[in-house]
Amino acid sequence: MTLDTSGWLFIWGGGLTLLAILIWWRMGRYDIKGAAIDSAWQLARGKRTAENLTPIEMMAGEIGAEATHLGKARRTVFTVIAHFVAQALTIASYFILLGGLILIGLGWYWS
Repeated sequence: MTLDTSGWLFIWGGGLTLLAILIWWRMGRYDIKGAAIDSAWQLARGKRTAENLTPIEMMAGEIGAEATHLGKARRTVFTVIAHFVAQALTIASYFILLGGLILIGLGWYWS
């Protein structure tokens, strides 16, 4: 069985859409702004306990867990760089998602 053009457009569009969602999902763990919003929301709902730390507290705990000042500085720099890379890849994932949805739309149009 061979696929026609619309079938390939659906496949590539679906693949790009899934790739964009995967990138967006994975980059969420490095986003400091998102962690701050999640932390504020957790505090506002009263869900913060000693056992249930906020995302910002977990990030600060990872930095504080380093043994030396150099290790803490290295972890802080990694966290900040990862945040900016995550922001850039999240924006790129929006364009990938748009491209995937356009391909799916074209596949539907030509089917």
